[in-house]
Amino acid sequence: MEMGSRPPLDQSRSRFSTKAVIVLLTALILIESTSITGWSKSLTSSFQPPLDMTLSLLACVISFAGALGLYKKRSFGAYLSLSASVFWTSLGCFAFLRVGFTGQTVEPLQIQAVAALVFGLLVALSIWRLGDEQTSESENLKGFSSPIAQDSPLEDGRYSIETINVKKKYFVGGNVVSAIDGISMHVKKGEFVAIMGPSGSGKSTLLNLLGALDKPSSGRVSIDRVDISKLDETGLAKLRNEKIGFVFQAYNLIGRSTVMRNMELPAYVREFSKEERLKRIKNLLAIVGLGDKLLRKPKTLSGGEQQRVAIARALVNSPEIVLADEPTGNVDSKQGQIIMKFLRKLNLQERRTIIVVTHDPEVARMADRIVYIRDGQIHEENVVGGFSG
Repeated sequence: MEMGSRPPLDQSRSRFSTKAVIVLLTALILIESTSITGWSKSLTSSFQPPLDMTLSLLACVISFAGALGLYKKRSFGAYLSLSASVFWTSLGCFAFLRVGFTGQTVEPLQIQAVAALVFGLLVALSIWRLGDEQTSESENLKGFSSPIAQDSPLEDGRYSIETINVKKKYFVGGNVVSAIDGISMHVKKGEFVAIMGPSGSGKSTLLNLLGALDKPSSGRVSIDRVDISKLDETGLAKLRNEKIGFVFQAYNLIGRSTVMRNMELPAYVREFSKEERLKRIKNLLAIVGLGDKLLRKPKTLSGGEQQRVAIARALVNSPEIVLADEPTGNVDSKQGQIIMKFLRKLNLQERRTIIVVTHDPEVARMADRIVYIRDGQIHEENVVGGFSG
């Protein structure tokens, strides 16, 4: 996406090119079907039976398979569509040569030949445009990521999180509350995304879905290409523990335990040795500037220090994704800047994917991209370029 709130690069044109190919191939199938049913002469009528009918059927089958492949977003669709284009163009040229050399003036055949040539060339042009647009999109995604998903997840693994028309509904008494209403977004690996919106807009619900803490009522959430709707509770717990680190506004530290014990909890689940756990904890506390607080209890720390402990705890298992819900909400602006600078440094130096829910515009501007949520839908999106400092 370009700077500002313009829709993702070439996405609408890419969908148009795909639909254009499908329509053109369908038209070619219909044209040739008239000859198969005997309503007009076939482009292959100059061949001896049964070769003529075989070629007609083959052309229609290839065209149908290509159109179906494109509709289903399968890679073979483009190859078969291109093959169909070559097939139809060749048949059109052959029909023209036949009419030219024999002096025939068979109007239906001439119309079919023109249609086959024109439509075949248009199919080739549309496929070329489709490939060119996808290449351009891949090159531009090196700098940022589109927040709006295509119809299916990409298979090259460059996205950490993908949602496709996700909806989340809650039943309160006899009423249905739609917390998330059809959100589609992509978060690229190593991207820093801020989610903003008024209270009750669905920000925290969306974050819970992105973190596999909850499942959507409909639609799909993929984390590192894994559809969470297909996982049982054990699989979800394993995914969260290995892939995701959570930072909450309320810190969620156990008051009666030391900082070290609080940080050990997620590492226990991963079954790290005691030596490995201690090494990781000490390294992370040193990074967040709390190396001397190992044996302190949370209640003896300031709000900013407790949040930094929570961030360090989220990183104990080296997660690829860090999700933070209002990480600066309970600290002053100075501590908030320290926390956000650390998250940004973590993002830039270690290429961790970070998603932050926040009400603070200054915090949001430190991200690569801001996604605005309203009434459970993506209302706006801006690329802001992040913060350096």
